[in-house]
Amino acid sequence: TKASSIMAKMKRRTAKECVEKFLDETMDARDLSQRCRDYFDDKQWTEIESAKLKARGQAPIVVNRIKPKVKGLLGIYELRKTDPKAFPRTRKHEKSSQVCTDGLRYVADNTKFDQTRLDVAEDFFVEGYGGAIVDVRRKGESVEIQVKQIPWDRIYFDPHSRRKDFKDSRYMGVLVWMDREDVSDAFPDKRIKKSLLEGNTTGYGNSQDDRPKWAATEEDRVRIAMHFEKKKGVWKMSVFSGNYIIQKEIDSPYVDEDEIPINPIELVSDMIDADNRRYSEVAGFLSQQDEINHRRSKFLHLNSTRQTYGNDNAIQDVSAAKKSLSKPDGHLHINGDAQFGADFGIIPTGDFSNAQFNLYMDAKNEMDRSSFNAPLSGDAGGQDLSGRAIDKLQQAGTLELNRQYSTLASWERRIYEQIWLRIRQFWTEEKWIRVTDDQADLRWVGMNSKVTAAQMLSETAEDKSLPLEVQQNAQKTLEFLIQTENPRLSEIVDVTNPIAELDMDIIVDQSFDVINIQQEQFEMLAQFAQGSDMDILELIELSQLRGKDTLIDKIQRRRQERMQAQSQEVDPTDIQLERMEKQAKIEKTGAEIGKIQSSIKVDSIEAIQKQIENVNLINNPDPNPQVSV
Repeated sequence: TKASSIMAKMKRRTAKECVEKFLDETMDARDLSQRCRDYFDDKQWTEIESAKLKARGQAPIVVNRIKPKVKGLLGIYELRKTDPKAFPRTRKHEKSSQVCTDGLRYVADNTKFDQTRLDVAEDFFVEGYGGAIVDVRRKGESVEIQVKQIPWDRIYFDPHSRRKDFKDSRYMGVLVWMDREDVSDAFPDKRIKKSLLEGNTTGYGNSQDDRPKWAATEEDRVRIAMHFEKKKGVWKMSVFSGNYIIQKEIDSPYVDEDEIPINPIELVSDMIDADNRRYSEVAGFLSQQDEINHRRSKFLHLNSTRQTYGNDNAIQDVSAAKKSLSKPDGHLHINGDAQFGADFGIIPTGDFSNAQFNLYMDAKNEMDRSSFNAPLSGDAGGQDLSGRAIDKLQQAGTLELNRQYSTLASWERRIYEQIWLRIRQFWTEEKWIRVTDDQADLRWVGMNSKVTAAQMLSETAEDKSLPLEVQQNAQKTLEFLIQTENPRLSEIVDVTNPIAELDMDIIVDQSFDVINIQQEQFEMLAQFAQGSDMDILELIELSQLRGKDTLIDKIQRRRQERMQAQSQEVDPTDIQLERMEKQAKIEKTGAEIGKIQSSIKVDSIEAIQKQIENVNLINNPDPNPQVSV
């Protein structure tokens, strides 16, 4: 058709043009994000404003109410931290779900994901968006999975994207500043013409510039872009600097469960307006913060200055008089014949000062009531409240924040899903990881672990859950093969936890961890358990204690060990006597049953014989009966 032919003739936008489109169309939004960061870092007056204030003797006061709010939001986010869990999609993978969970937690600990998630959350609340990339690196012969934060000012994306998870973005990437000499080291398999690498560029705002700006020159620092773009349902990757292509476009080296190349970058955004400009929680505080600073500065200025009136006969040097009035121990000299109140006087400005103070307090209180506040932190204003009451206050305070934390929780789940995909793709060989969830009992978990015939027979012989006959047969077979030095002992007969075959769902559940509520619940349950037959495991199961699953497993394991130890401590003679007594009881019971059965048979025969005699007597009566009276 005509439309398709026109589309075919259209030139597709290059990767460089994608970056330039982002820089051009998001300039205002990035300037707002940079301003939010400056306010967080106490840079809340411009140079021009500070110069004007200093010229009239007014101090550029900064009462930063934004930083405590952001730190409080991050603190709540830290309290909502939980470990990921994997749930099988099919019954055959049910036993391997714990292996997946252990693998996710191992990577999270190995990459210090706890710190990464807080760094991304800070960008989320301050600048409005952030993210991380889940990739791999070679460490000797093994492959290590890593989760790296991408600073907000090094991210670019499709400006037409409207979703908070950026899943409708057609392209995105990372901008990195490097020394020109280090580019070849970063790409050792490429022949790079350093003279063609692009240096610093201007005209798109300053958020994407090198840091610090005064240390970067066009001769020794260059900007490299790692570009991911979706074409015909497949994500492509390329690396370039300006017009110079370092890595030609190839399929993304990271794939999903269906072996389809995907994008390893996961971004998250706080809010987005009708013009697709992304902004943060801090952006809504900027005007209130300005009012607090301006009114505080004005209030101090009004209380340190005086407005006067007078004629030429009273004051000869007005400037000197005002300087004296501004000093706590200043002295004002007026002509001897001048009268205070007639020729000279001080204009009262207390009403102005009080008005500025009242408006300052109103702005401060208004800002304190929004977003993170005292009740949300558990501060009851000096009142001795219960944990349940504090929980109610916190629930009321988080109503307006639940959406943000839900968005961050969704981003965490997507990060863990990316980690699982990297595990499936790159951990193809046998790998053992150490699980440190219980410091008192470290565990080793094997993935793609190969099981030999000797290992299988040995495990079968030691498995107490199997019938005794099966264990004995496995032990005899193992001993026979060892004595005959049979080579089949080293043959691979099975592979446990094959990662590529596991099909899992990743769940990340976030909730408040309030120690007061946990303590009250535990105390109530403990009191109830004193007058009932409730088991300690049931008590722990009903509580909200962190790590209760691990605690329950530990108690059950100790109980089993105690029972086994008690069974081993019993005297063999007592066991033999007990068996003999049981056998005697069985034999006695059998004999009694035999007597009962024999008596039943005798009684039955006698009854039948008696019936036969009665019938014969009726049919053939005795002709000479003997009767005795």
